[in-house]
Amino acid sequence: MKTIQLQHTICTLLAIILSFWGMSTVHAAGQTTPKVKKIVMASPFAPLIMPMAHILEEGLLNHVSEEVELVTWNTPDQLRAMITRGDVDFVSLPSNVAAIFYNKGVELSLARVSIWGVFYLISNDPLVTRLAQLKGERILVPFRGDQPDLLFQTICQDQGLSPFKDFTIQYVSSPLDIIMSLVAGKVNHALMIEPAAAMAIMKAKGKGLHFSRVIDLQKEYAVAMHTSNGIPNAGVAVLPAAKKKHAAVAAFLKAYDQSVQWTNDHPKEAAELAARHINGVNAKAFESALTYTDFRSVSGVDSRKELELMFKAFMKLNPKSIGGKLPDGGLYQ
Repeated sequence: MKTIQLQHTICTLLAIILSFWGMSTVHAAGQTTPKVKKIVMASPFAPLIMPMAHILEEGLLNHVSEEVELVTWNTPDQLRAMITRGDVDFVSLPSNVAAIFYNKGVELSLARVSIWGVFYLISNDPLVTRLAQLKGERILVPFRGDQPDLLFQTICQDQGLSPFKDFTIQYVSSPLDIIMSLVAGKVNHALMIEPAAAMAIMKAKGKGLHFSRVIDLQKEYAVAMHTSNGIPNAGVAVLPAAKKKHAAVAAFLKAYDQSVQWTNDHPKEAAELAARHINGVNAKAFESALTYTDFRSVSGVDSRKELELMFKAFMKLNPKSIGGKLPDGGLYQ
């Protein structure tokens, strides 16, 4: 009798334990991280907008946020205002600009570098293959003292050329100004950035002018810097507004990696998507630009070696271009 009672008691205890375990399992399974109210992404006029546009339109962050918004910035002042206001969570920006803000005390982190090549010298002379062939020529260069200019100077110096003695450098405020000059037949050579290079070639063709990408600056940079990993031009920073949204940051970075891959796999669809979000750029230009864009998502930590290689070169030419000093490890995520 005692044995039967003991067995009964053990079975009862097991049933109670199992029932509690089942309840706790169901409860745990039902738990979800509360959604944040809003996630705001920001991107400039560049191929960088494609992954963010894909994230937005495919609803890849809907499980972590009640609302997702994509805004664009076109000038440094607009970018500065976005970061100062603190109402943007993730921003696409040039890597050296991320360094500037970080060195100024903004608690951002460069989480991804995704653009590794967008720089080309375009010319109406198809026989040009080397910078030395352009000695004495006028070359339009956008953004004085910034990435395009500093990369051009670095490459020239490696090739034994003096950018300001061997060429007539004319600085312009944006690639769009170069496009206008090309189409008007006022210039023969220019340093361009995709997708502006694609736009310039297409618009010039419409005017009966024939320009092409004659020098790939990525290849020249590789020789100058003894690297084969490309130019760590731009990527995505996690801004202070998002720092405490841990689940949202993890979801965004996963979605971003997927969307960069989708962009490479579906260039036509990605170009059409980008054109819907940026006025004045047609889908054909974006699709053409992707052919000449090295687009791959690499973490900030894994990009650090290449970033510091570029930053050190910039420091020699214009320390202000990275905020006056080499950023410490806190920049890289």
